[in-house]
Amino acid sequence: MLTPAAPLIQSPVIFEKTVISDDFSLMCWNVHKENLKKKFTPLVRNWKEKYHLDLILLQEAIFSPVLFSIAGFPFVGAANIRLPRYFSGVVTAAGADPFSIQFQMTRAREAYISTRKNTLITIYQFTNKELLMVVNIHAINFRSLAWYQWELSRLYDLIKGHHGPMILAGDFNCWRKSRKTILDKFTGMLDLVHARPRYPEHIKEWFGFQLDRVYTRDLILVDIQAIDCKPISDHNPIIARFVRPDATVC
Repeated sequence: MLTPAAPLIQSPVIFEKTVISDDFSLMCWNVHKENLKKKFTPLVRNWKEKYHLDLILLQEAIFSPVLFSIAGFPFVGAANIRLPRYFSGVVTAAGADPFSIQFQMTRAREAYISTRKNTLITIYQFTNKELLMVVNIHAINFRSLAWYQWELSRLYDLIKGHHGPMILAGDFNCWRKSRKTILDKFTGMLDLVHARPRYPEHIKEWFGFQLDRVYTRDLILVDIQAIDCKPISDHNPIIARFVRPDATVC
């Protein structure tokens, strides 16, 4: 397994739709490298229709430059692993093309397997020209508390300049109280609020701490729930619906 020389990969299909809906839904899911299996796409397409998904955030996804879409949505991927025929990392797919794209790979490497983690930052434009920042993170796991704190501080420096709506979501690997304390301070500095799903028992935990989380700022949370889908991954998806505060929604 090798660190990719060019981590950022965009699907060959684009929508040429430049704005995201003022009333939008998001799915966040650590798919444990299962997204190329036959059962994955029909399932996500069904959720896409049922929940009117506009954004799909995946962690531990498999993708390549010739993968056309994620359940019909163009995507951007930030790879942390390069294998002979594909890449693995975080993927954000959407019904609108991103206004801008950035990534930040960890300096730290996971113990034993020596792989890095990646975070993908995409910005989308609302109809009123306001910008929504979406941060898709898979946080460093089997490294010291100091590394965990330092990597979040690097991410803070990258995204702190964004003013306005923000979503921070993914697998935070906050499986102990000290990690949760660091995460709470990080999200507090960004004025982000933890969106707590219905059916929290479906969210993967280690030592009593939820790994998968969605944080928001300057958005109205309409609903958020965790869905039991263990046959696909060892994590379950979180689906949330948001509305831009001053939007007129029918």
